[in-house]
Amino acid sequence: MLVAGTLRGQQTFKAGWKTYTAGSIIHEYIYNYTHADSVRLSLADSIITYIATDSSVTMTEAVRGRDNNVYKTINYFSPKRQLLKTEDYKDGNLLEANEWRYDDKNRKICHIRTNALNSNVYKKTYDYSADKKTGESVTSECSYFNGKIEFYTKMYYDKEGQKIKEVRMNDNNKDVIHVENYTYGENGKVKERSVYFPEFKITKKFDEPAGNVPSKCYGIKPVGTAERVHPASKVPYITRVIARNKAMLQDPGCREFEYTFTNNVNCVITIATTKVNNGRTVRYRFKEKV
Repeated sequence: MLVAGTLRGQQTFKAGWKTYTAGSIIHEYIYNYTHADSVRLSLADSIITYIATDSSVTMTEAVRGRDNNVYKTINYFSPKRQLLKTEDYKDGNLLEANEWRYDDKNRKICHIRTNALNSNVYKKTYDYSADKKTGESVTSECSYFNGKIEFYTKMYYDKEGQKIKEVRMNDNNKDVIHVENYTYGENGKVKERSVYFPEFKITKKFDEPAGNVPSKCYGIKPVGTAERVHPASKVPYITRVIARNKAMLQDPGCREFEYTFTNNVNCVITIATTKVNNGRTVRYRFKEKV
């Protein structure tokens, strides 16, 4: 059961059969926008997240555009703020559940995803090792489907934690299906994937446009205004932020970009391009203490 309400003047929400008191609420609105002579915003999604006073549970409720259904996600956290479980609902009906387990070094060692509609269970287990000669770390993953091993994967990371190679093997953990190598751009994103298929003895290369975007096209910046922030005045507030940064948002050298503007208190505005028709979105997040 998933319900939000008030009790003795306090904001509460239900997750499962337990009622939690909300310590804070995050209001989030996602807009599509165009910027020609003037800024035009059209609401795509609205999301509200309730956070328990001890941060052990959150409940997110989303309405997606013209979709009349209500989507909810419950997140459960450990005292160490590790994500232990999520439950996704559509109009109160469970769609999917995910569970994670960790070792004493806070590393993920198991992930179980259960599809509540067809009862399929997907499971991944993880082991960790290090190459003393190169300093690379290796994460070994075993993937199961309904209790049966499907394949194995080894992921290699350099000293900075960047993933540099992935080796996929079949269910006997011996025969290699493919080997994938990654090349990064100056902005730290993958700019090329090189995939070798041993069975056919061929290598295919795939360009990743995000890796070729200049570093200047990403960043976190101050909002640049001391005016009071509140969800009720969000549209004019967003419009002013976009107008003040018009030159940067229309820089021809940034065909893709993502900028985050924050007042470092309770408001974050993220403006980014999308992969669909070179569109643009604005994500407005306001955190309210209750």
